[in-house]
This record gives sequence, C-alpha cells and structure tokens, in this order.
Amino acid sequence: MKKTLIVIVLLAVVYGIYSAVRASGAAERAEADARPLFVPIVVTGSVQPVNGQVILYKATNMHENPMNFRLSIYTDTESVPGVFQDFMKVPGGHSVSYVYEPPTVSLTLGASTVEAPASVRATFGPVPADDPGAIRKLVVNVQLMRVNPGANGAPSTLDAPIIVPLEHCNFEPRGFVPYTGGRWYWNCAPDMFPLDEKWRMPGQNRR
Repeated sequence: MKKTLIVIVLLAVVYGIYSAVRASGAAERAEADARPLFVPIVVTGSVQPVNGQVILYKATNMHENPMNFRLSIYTDTESVPGVFQDFMKVPGGHSVSYVYEPPTVSLTLGASTVEAPASVRATFGPVPADDPGAIRKLVVNVQLMRVNPGANGAPSTLDAPIIVPLEHCNFEPRGFVPYTGGRWYWNCAPDMFPLDEKWRMPGQNRR
C-alpha cells in the first residue's frame, strides 16, 4: 500500500512538471505566432507650424535590404490621413524626405483669431499588406523648417530647423494571444515596446 502511494505521488509530480513545461512551450509558441500582429510605428504629436514654416519628414533605411513604408499625415480633426506618401524599395543605407506645407486655417488663441497653418500629426508605418515590422529597420526625424526668400536676386536661406519629438508605439491586439477577436489599440508605453505577453502577471485580466 505504501509503495503504491509513493508511485502515485511520483506520477503526480512528473505529470505536474510535464504540464508546466508544455504550458510554457505553448505560451512561447503563441507569442511567436502573434509577433506579426504587433505592428511598430513612429508617431509625432500634434505640431503647430507658424506662417512661413513647412514640415520636413526624413527617414533612413538602416537595413541592408530595400524596404517599404508609408508616411501618413493627419490634421487635428482627421481620423484617417488626409495626405499619405508610400516610399517603395528604399535602398539600404539611403534616406528619403517629404516636405509638407499645411493648409492655412483660422486659429483661435484666447480672444484672438489668426490665419495660420493647420496643426498636423504624422505616423511612419508599414505599407498595407507588406512587412508589419518594417519600421524596426527605419530611423526617422521630423523638422520644422523656414525658407527665407532672397531679396534683390540674393539666394534663399534656411533658418535653423526645429526638431519635432517622436514616439515609438505599437498597434496591437487587445486580448489573448494569439489574436482571436476584440479591439486593436495603440500602446505607446516605452517599457512595453514591443509588448510581450510575458510582462503580464499570472491571472492578470487580459481585457
């Protein structure tokens, strides 16, 4: 009887270890399968140019192979980009740029209303149906620029640029991995880039 009990206990321990190892392996496989669902992007906040300024967007492909990406530009009232530009097959080590001059709008500041360029925000993201991790290979910067036309035939000059701060974010599924339903959302927490399910505590709600 005693030997039988020992055997049962040993079997229970072995089964417990097997189950833990199997569950760990399943979680790692699930995360690997879900990796393409976490789409990294680079975003700017809403930028307010002043009269005479334009916005210069620059990106450098740091990978050895050509890559594609999309620059999308939104005004403060747009949920879909009013302007976008696809950059296709950018060679490794090469930089591309895009100059945008926002439309003029009426801007109210306190009791005053002035005519000024519209404030805009932008995202650097993958081209739809292309590599979802493309932005991992990209270094970008955004600058506010002003061109001073030369008088009496003199050459035009540039003011010193103003660098616009950038953020890395993920567009990712809100729910259990692998993604089976639910909403997508933006995650711009730097310590969760990219979000890894391992950071969650056991039993934590995954809503």
